[in-house]
Amino acid sequence: MLIQLKTFKGNAVAVELVDSFTETDVELLKKLFEEKLSQGYKHVNILVKVQDMSLMKKMDMKAFVNGEIWGIKHFGKIGKCAVVSHSDFIKAVVKVENKILHLINHALEERYFDISELDEALEFINPD
Repeated sequence: MLIQLKTFKGNAVAVELVDSFTETDVELLKKLFEEKLSQGYKHVNILVKVQDMSLMKKMDMKAFVNGEIWGIKHFGKIGKCAVVSHSDFIKAVVKVENKILHLINHALEERYFDISELDEALEFINPD
């Protein structure tokens, strides 16, 4: 389930993935993202909080694929991306992704934050 953590006036979106990921969650994420773009922002900063990789066990594969396809199509519109978790695996993936994906989208800056650093992650995506 996707939960909106906080509402921002600017170009930031903060969500948490809890327990599962479904088609309904994909639609909510699209809606939040599109709302920011329709307000005239060129890039949307996003925070995704996920406890760990256990979410993968309950993830709807169709939702995952649809979410990934949508994400690829809108990749150039992502600005700062904060991944908040408590997982060494996710931390390593984010570190590699940031270096590679920044070559394709120069506006993208992806950073990993431990769950204890949630306030810093929120500040990263919405410094105002």
